[in-house]
Amino acid sequence: MNKLDYSISLRAKGLGAEEIKKKMEEKGFDDSEIQYYLKKSDEIFLDQSIHYKGLKSRGTNKNTLRMISLVLTLLLLFSVFFGYVRIGLLGLVILWSIVGIVTRRS
Repeated sequence: MNKLDYSISLRAKGLGAEEIKKKMEEKGFDDSEIQYYLKKSDEIFLDQSIHYKGLKSRGTNKNTLRMISLVLTLLLLFSVFFGYVRIGLLGLVILWSIVGIVTRRS
């Protein structure tokens, strides 16, 4: 592991600047190296945190669930208009209850 990766891994562990300096001094870093790698690791870690892509996949699943529920809602509304009032309204209540529960958990 190179020096920059080491300082980034310390930052990712949640250590503060003073703790990182102590760890880097224990590894034999010079003061100028500590300042340089501390600054670079902060920049890279913040950039990685801002552009974290792990949350996008969760949003896609949520949007897919909403699209499916909207299509089912449309079908249930058509069934209400064609005379199946009880089935349509009961289906709407059940469907949107499930959607509400799932979106609260995520």
